[in-house]
Amino acid sequence: MSHIDRTVTNRDVIPVLSSTVFSDHTDTRFACGILAENDVPVPGLEAEYHAHFLLRRKVYVDQTGQLDESDIQADGTDRDADDARSIAFAILENHEDGVRVVGVARLILRGDGTPLPVEDFCPDSFATVPLDARSVEVSRVIARHETAVVQDLIQWHLFAVMLAYIANHDLGRTFAIIEPWLERHLQGTISISRIGEPRYVEHYLDINLPIEIDLAGSAQQVDARNAGCIDGYRAIEPELLRFGRVRRSHASRISR
Repeated sequence: MSHIDRTVTNRDVIPVLSSTVFSDHTDTRFACGILAENDVPVPGLEAEYHAHFLLRRKVYVDQTGQLDESDIQADGTDRDADDARSIAFAILENHEDGVRVVGVARLILRGDGTPLPVEDFCPDSFATVPLDARSVEVSRVIARHETAVVQDLIQWHLFAVMLAYIANHDLGRTFAIIEPWLERHLQGTISISRIGEPRYVEHYLDINLPIEIDLAGSAQQVDARNAGCIDGYRAIEPELLRFGRVRRSHASRISR
């Protein structure tokens, strides 16, 4: 089963890069939004998109062991075939070390072609009600920070931006494959329900279970914490939403 290697700290896995995202917002701490669509980076965010893959690799291979080293590409990333049909999101932090990628996620779009991973790994959950082209799967959700409360905020914003995208693009039923312990954690952030029993998933080297995300219930839970946040992401798409303030000692630092 996967485990967290305590010798690999959150600080160890967070990529730091050269970026201009905060050049005109030097006192803003975070920026969140779309990095790429169907493996094509948003113009100007190419370096950020590459760095988001590095966070994925460092977490899933080095820290938790959920992916094997053989899953890594020659460029050191964990890019896979599903990235070519996904919307990639990230949260960037304006930090004293530079711009850091502290949160990532992707929405895999089913479309009319290949089934979602959850369908392949848990076919019994869809034996009677097959999915349609509007179905999506939440995948590669990672939030990493040295401070637990900030890490929780990062994960919450990742779900807010994904719920905004789903609403803006009239997407449909939304699924995920998660570890049992994460089910308990997510229930405090979004509304989810099991659609199958836990089973060993070879690709993730661990016990996982399929869930469906209740979009209306999840939007209600997210808005209960910060009313209007989802609408804010809906209105600003495809631009990044910036929020929070850096400490005054960092406010004059311009990322290059």
